[in-house]
Amino acid sequence: PEFPGFDYQVLHDAFFRFQTKPRLSRHGDLYFEGKELTIDVSDRTPGVLSAELKEALGMTDNAPPPWLLNMQRYGPPPSYPKLRVPGVNAPLPPGAMYGFHVGGWGKPPTDDYGQPLFGGDLFGMSDPSASAYFNE
Repeated sequence: PEFPGFDYQVLHDAFFRFQTKPRLSRHGDLYFEGKELTIDVSDRTPGVLSAELKEALGMTDNAPPPWLLNMQRYGPPPSYPKLRVPGVNAPLPPGAMYGFHVGGWGKPPTDDYGQPLFGGDLFGMSDPSASAYFNE
């Protein structure tokens, strides 16, 4: 049946000339509805904040992330045992300081004997230049 004003050549070109293959999932991947709309996060690294994320959170250069106090209280995420988070189990960035003032990095998570609760080099003592600074 012919439809007035309907161009069959455009329909043919859409299906046979300009059609592209969809991205296929790898062997063993489970398909779910809406999988095509998911975001590929293979280029992102846990613990590294992009400039866009810092801007969206309203963070300045040496400002701590908003979740730092909860990480100091409960520890780093168990899914990433080797993740080093400044102020939790790694030294603070240069120019940052502990405290609860604006831009402060909270309280160092240590036990009663001054040992870090979550391991790591909390005060930067393994760096020779830092240990010389603290021993003055």
